Amino acid sequence: MSLRIVSTKYVNGAKGQPCSFRMPGICDGGGETTVFAHIRDSHTGRSIKASDISGADACYHCHAKFDGQSGAPLSEAEWLFYALRGIQATLENRIRRGLLIVPLDAFTPSHDRPVKPRKPPAQRAPIASRKTDWPTRSIPKRAKPGAAP
Repeated sequence: MSLRIVSTKYVNGAKGQPCSFRMPGICDGGGETTVFAHIRDSHTGRSIKASDISGADACYHCHAKFDGQSGAPLSEAEWLFYALRGIQATLENRIRRGLLIVPLDAFTPSHDRPVKPRKPPAQRAPIASRKTDWPTRSIPKRAKPGAAP
């Protein structure tokens, strides 16, 4: 059995935050109405709520739509899209605010990374000829205009 993560501080971190679902035509932007919306995971069921890491900050309207309490239900693809986007945005928000600690690597743009020096041409391995299983065919040449057949 996996560890169910429970953290009141993490869940309360939704207060005053923008909505992570951002459903077009439904979202009110959040802030005043934002709550933590738990998303079904391996712990859900048997009267057990999902792990606190499986959730997203949601405004009242997006939360109701996501849970199927208002309007037409979301398709499975829509539900998965909003769940993934919501969790990702919420995790990034919590990391940025210091509520979730993740050791980050230093970012170095590719143009700032050192380039390995190339070997002189005499020391490079020869390129093996490329062989394919594709049949070869010759393309007949066109006769020049005005030339005898």
